[in-house]
Amino acid sequence: MYPGANAAPNFEYPDDRLLPLRDLISEDLMHNPDMLDHNGESCLLVIKNGHATGVTLGRATGIFSYIRKYFSNNTHQTLMEWAILPYDNKSGAFSAPGDSGSIIADGHGRIGGLLTGGAGKMESFDITYATPFFWLFPRIKQNGFPNAHVYPVIDYVPWH
Repeated sequence: MYPGANAAPNFEYPDDRLLPLRDLISEDLMHNPDMLDHNGESCLLVIKNGHATGVTLGRATGIFSYIRKYFSNNTHQTLMEWAILPYDNKSGAFSAPGDSGSIIADGHGRIGGLLTGGAGKMESFDITYATPFFWLFPRIKQNGFPNAHVYPVIDYVPWH
């Protein structure tokens, strides 16, 4: 997550090797990244830990697609997808089959999306797709989980 010599580091490696997830990446930040890549261009560097590929780094594009699935009972479902590319042309795929459901976050621990699929070669993907969490989280709350929290605060009451 250190993109280049001229870019300020935006990632501090946690001592316990666990990145705490604390917030959501806003839609505005997804479209207007606050990071610079190794060429000094704005980008949003992201990280995920998938079952198939382990920990990988990627570059979120800020490009969103709407997908509508139609069903035989004359209903439909609308989904939003966020495109993520490999970190660079040497790093390999960001995801592969088996990584679905992985959380994608930035180096600050802000959740960006839920990995849903990819496109490209059969054994790995050139493009990974995720449902953006700014779009997904309100739907989770509206559909049966109104008390859901991204980073809940737990009241600690010691046992007596």
